[in-house]
Amino acid sequence: MEFSVFKDYVICKAFDVISGDGSYRRYLYQCVDAQDEWAVRMHANVAKVTQQVRETQALCERVKALETPVSRVCAEVVTAMHAPARVVKKLSVCYITGAHVENCVDVSRATKSETPVLIHPKFHYFFMMLYFVHRLEHVVRSYTKCWLDSQDQNASMKELSDSFENQTETLRQLHQRYVEGHQHVIASIQHYLCHAS
Repeated sequence: MEFSVFKDYVICKAFDVISGDGSYRRYLYQCVDAQDEWAVRMHANVAKVTQQVRETQALCERVKALETPVSRVCAEVVTAMHAPARVVKKLSVCYITGAHVENCVDVSRATKSETPVLIHPKFHYFFMMLYFVHRLEHVVRSYTKCWLDSQDQNASMKELSDSFENQTETLRQLHQRYVEGHQHVIASIQHYLCHAS
């Protein structure tokens, strides 16, 4: 996926957060209806990224349907509000392999009262990328909200939008992580489905 396509997606979702009341989304749709070139391009690029995310979600649904330890972990990760980042600094049992390992990662949802779902650290990158790719819109919106908290509260919507859009290096890094993560997640899930069937 080209950077320009991904950037349009991120900018669209971020500007929606910056507007705070859905006014940017309404403005975009009005411009699409008026056939403004920039809006038609942005709308098409948002659809491209959304389609790629949906394809990942569909593959994940196939894994979840298998009712295996991996499917349970996938379900925990993609329904969580936060990325699986909490490391348990003691000897624990990996939910997937059953092995006793130190520094397992807790992938269970924070609001659950059940026993935590812990995974071997070697699976951490996959599940972190699964969260990122599967929940891309949530990640972008959360990032934008955090970014907004660090900005001048008296800045206009235009000033904030321009400032956000000018984060070229951050947007490039986000794009690179997404591309790498998407490739890794798709290849891993396809490999797992071939061997789990």
